[in-house]
Amino acid sequence: MCKHNAFANETINLTNLSAPYNISSSLEYFESSNSKLSFRDIQSKQFAPYFKKNIHVGFSDATQWFKLNLVSAKTSNWVFECSNPVIEYIDVFIPQQNKQYKVFKGGCFVAKDKRSYTSSYPIIHFNLLANQPQTIFIKTKSQRAFYATFLIMPEAVHEIKRYSDERKVWILDGVQLLGNFLISIIAFFLLKTNTYKIFAIYSLCILFTVSAYHESIGDYFTNNPVQSTLINALPYRLLAIFEIVLTISFLPITTLYPKWVKWYLYLSIVSTLVLTLAIYFDYNWRWIKMNVLNTLIADFSIILLFAYAYYKKVKLEWLFVFSFIFSFTGFIFLQLRLLKVIDFAFIDNLVFFSDPIKITFFVLLICKIYLRSQQSEVDPAIMLEYQPEYHNIPLNNNDHHPPSPITSFADLNFEIEKFSVPIQQEQHINQQDEAFLQRIEQIIEAHLSDSAFNITDLADELNISTVQLRRKLKTLTNQTTVEFIRNYRLKKAAELLKNRNGNVSDVAFQVGFESLSYFTKVFQESFGKSPSEWSKSFK
Repeated sequence: MCKHNAFANETINLTNLSAPYNISSSLEYFESSNSKLSFRDIQSKQFAPYFKKNIHVGFSDATQWFKLNLVSAKTSNWVFECSNPVIEYIDVFIPQQNKQYKVFKGGCFVAKDKRSYTSSYPIIHFNLLANQPQTIFIKTKSQRAFYATFLIMPEAVHEIKRYSDERKVWILDGVQLLGNFLISIIAFFLLKTNTYKIFAIYSLCILFTVSAYHESIGDYFTNNPVQSTLINALPYRLLAIFEIVLTISFLPITTLYPKWVKWYLYLSIVSTLVLTLAIYFDYNWRWIKMNVLNTLIADFSIILLFAYAYYKKVKLEWLFVFSFIFSFTGFIFLQLRLLKVIDFAFIDNLVFFSDPIKITFFVLLICKIYLRSQQSEVDPAIMLEYQPEYHNIPLNNNDHHPPSPITSFADLNFEIEKFSVPIQQEQHINQQDEAFLQRIEQIIEAHLSDSAFNITDLADELNISTVQLRRKLKTLTNQTTVEFIRNYRLKKAAELLKNRNGNVSDVAFQVGFESLSYFTKVFQESFGKSPSEWSKSFK
């Protein structure tokens, strides 16, 4: 164990060090806003004790200098390691036998062939002569805020640590990369709704963000290290846009929330694009900090919107909601730490566990959808297409027919009826049966905007079993219960669109469809026109 005093300016004895040693709290610190100061000038400056567990530098164009005094009782080889690979510039000044300093250069803004190391992380090898105290200087400069740990360890220990770190990276990044890749494939090709397709693209963006952290994307486009780094950061900076678009697609924004909410979300998308362009054309810490703040505000706004939906008891597929929220929870913690709002020791663990939790919720969602399709005797692919994530009426046994054209309801006017294909019905319906059908329509009308209203709810209000309800409706209308409820909703939607009672998305939500793509699909199948075309035909 090395001898470490409470005073940062005292020399650290590394003689008995046999494990990686965090030198952050043993450093002395000096910050300079004058980029023209030479190393000789810096050596004469007064350094102050740092006394922090980790290196935490905010958004700035200043240069940070750190100084460390070391000694060993025997000549030995050592390794300095910086845990953050995305520091823009980091130089390590190691004293030589002629009392001159050798500069080891690194950082993501330095070309790889110009760096003094070949690994992803800045790693500098140096030696200490027996009983000869040496002072090491570390210089960092980064417009982006960064959080890092500075370690010193014997070379033999570093070899062991390197293999351990590589295994850890393979496991942690492998979980994120493989998980997000599979989610993207399943959400895009199996879950056939626009919301899931957006989620697939969003998951791919996260996948590229994880890959770019190790500088694995930008190099394919350019040899310029600055441009390469900016390309690597692009998926991360655009995450907020996909989060907002996904929120707009998933929630009934125009009907559940005040009108300004929709415009606020659109403004957030525009501001994210503007700030991203500003960073690329005028790289400056102010734009970067504003981008981080903008993303944080957007993330918290999304959480509040879902919290409000929960408060209003909106029927959502909450497994999907939790999967979505946990997908950016880790980024929230990282951004708060960059802004120096929080600095908990377990933040890294929270960031790591947020992605597996997201994947777990998504797997549970897929299992739930599959089990629902099995119970309904429907092929899962059809189930996923016709029963998107949270909105359609759950199917019961024998209610698995594809959408059929709307029946001619008694009060259906000519404009609606001319686009309907009548189906065969019983010729003689007595007054009791007519009252029964009217009662069903009254119940559906009372729950028209409730997307979760289903066959069981209808049977309960009629005080009969679901089996009785299915049989009686089939006899009277030649429709399944699902078809009857859906067709009634579509009839009401046609009336609302004809009377200009809201735009297509508003009308879809009013009649209990929370997936605009599914509503458009079944409406066109029933009326021969899309909802927007139908509305325009009555101008």
